[in-house]
Amino acid sequence: MRIEIHNDNQNWLNWGNLVLTWIRDPKTRPTNVGELNTQLDKNNVTAKVGGPDSKPVLFWDYPDNNDPIQIALPTKAMLEERLQTVDPGAYPLPHFYDIAFAGAPRAQLSGPVSLEFAARRIGEYSVNECC
Repeated sequence: MRIEIHNDNQNWLNWGNLVLTWIRDPKTRPTNVGELNTQLDKNNVTAKVGGPDSKPVLFWDYPDNNDPIQIALPTKAMLEERLQTVDPGAYPLPHFYDIAFAGAPRAQLSGPVSLEFAARRIGEYSVNECC
């Protein structure tokens, strides 16, 4: 189960700042869902996290020398769940992407083009190593 972040520019910024905290100080990382929910609340992040408070939360870090190459892949179930959100029209990007395009209207994509765009995004995420 992934974390569902409420799609709002300020909320995404709050989430991003929390992630930066975990990167800069690994001792602050939550070890279970209860701790994660506490941190979300404390940092004004609106999100849904699946599972009971006792469910473990694990982090993995890229190696400092980036050896070996790591390619993160979603499971088939995660992929199918995500593709269910891809329909004709505006691609379901988080709202903060609008900032990068200076408020230009989102393109209305056909169904096939939306799925091709999704494939490109999944491919990008698998090799971008986050930043």
